[in-house]
Amino acid sequence: MRSSILLAAALAAAALITAPSAPGAAKPSVCAECVKANMERLAGEDLHGRACGSPDEHAAAQFIVETLKTSKIPGAFGPNVYLQPVQLLTPTAASPATLDVVSGDAHVTFIQGRDMVALEPPEALAAPLLALTDAEHTDLSAVKGRLVIYDSPIFDAPGVQALLKAGAAAVVSPASDQVLKRWDSLVARPPGRTVVQGVERAEVEPRGVTVFAKAETMAALRKLGPGEGTLIAPRGAPKQRTTYNIMGVLHGKAADADRHALLLTAHYDHLGVRNGVTFHGANDDASGTAAVLEFARILGAGPRHRRTVYFGLFGCEEEGELGAQYVQAHLPMAIGDLMANLEFEMIGVDDPKRPGALMLTGWDRTNLGPALQAHGAHVGPDLYPEQNFFQRSDNYQLALRGVIAQTVSAWPLPPTYHAPTDDLAHVDLAFMDSVIGSMVEPVTWLLDSDFQPEWLPGKKP
Repeated sequence: MRSSILLAAALAAAALITAPSAPGAAKPSVCAECVKANMERLAGEDLHGRACGSPDEHAAAQFIVETLKTSKIPGAFGPNVYLQPVQLLTPTAASPATLDVVSGDAHVTFIQGRDMVALEPPEALAAPLLALTDAEHTDLSAVKGRLVIYDSPIFDAPGVQALLKAGAAAVVSPASDQVLKRWDSLVARPPGRTVVQGVERAEVEPRGVTVFAKAETMAALRKLGPGEGTLIAPRGAPKQRTTYNIMGVLHGKAADADRHALLLTAHYDHLGVRNGVTFHGANDDASGTAAVLEFARILGAGPRHRRTVYFGLFGCEEEGELGAQYVQAHLPMAIGDLMANLEFEMIGVDDPKRPGALMLTGWDRTNLGPALQAHGAHVGPDLYPEQNFFQRSDNYQLALRGVIAQTVSAWPLPPTYHAPTDDLAHVDLAFMDSVIGSMVEPVTWLLDSDFQPEWLPGKKP
């Protein structure tokens, strides 16, 4: 996609992208120069991609706090308190995981990163081998407790999941092209899930291990007969980190304003630097953060509305919605007082399937999307329901607790997704200004109306 940086710079001093408004009403406008400046700071070289729990992420958090203060947005966690620290404990690998396979006189060892990627492996696992080529027509009762070598012609994600659900101890399958493109980032993942201190962890049904194998690894396994595999993944000391959630609030003027609050959110972290390459995260999700900050600027400068509005920016989304997990357990308001949550995620690249517009995840789950659309929002249904985007951003933590919580996005599958090319040169600032502008009046309508977002029958997660 062509860069709009020069175009935005030329228009910045004069351009105010105006949302539709009723005749005679003051027209709230998007400040193109403000959006551009926030994008340049968040996705610029100085913050090195804002990795979870890093000094760069902390610097981004402080920038966001100062921007909220400039917009006259008070802190939501207490008088002048904008930051909510979140303590994290992440498992580490003492050395690369290994898979030793013994079949008769043959003994082969495969190494994490070089030959395979085992996702969240246990410290030790041993199981008899079982070779399969077709999961759909296999007696799944035979896979329980086995290390399955799933030699499918192409990567078969549903088949892998079916084998794991049936009780396979591990499933080794050929890596897809998409996995190979993300190989280094998958290798860099911790060997287990990060513990968010202060959050009670839900019991998770034990599942086997997914192992992606390179073509040479699959070829070597293909030559072996019956035998046994042993997966060893030594652990090191847990890595301690801190991330921060940021939240500001504008209290409404109605007597019950705080009982019907709107929460506007985004995540401000990204992937940081990997193998010497910076992943700037301009679209994901500096764009959503810039949108929330622009709403804060507009609403902070205007008259008070009937309902209260919160502005939340969460850390460490990229590692599993870690900041959101904590804030939903330690909210500055009662969970029942949230009317709705709109998360802004990846709004910097126009979707060729629906040019000039946004999508709302979970469109068919609530009455909120059509209401926003009716009041001028350039937003429509999720065009990619098979991707389960409703469950893949910070909104989902609140949706699980009953809040009408949905994500506003543009093109959720651009070529720059989680790539070094997700930089300022590959976002369309003019498009961002337009779609943010289209949301301003619907948001202000929501804050001044009696409209109550609701789950549609049977659609609550």
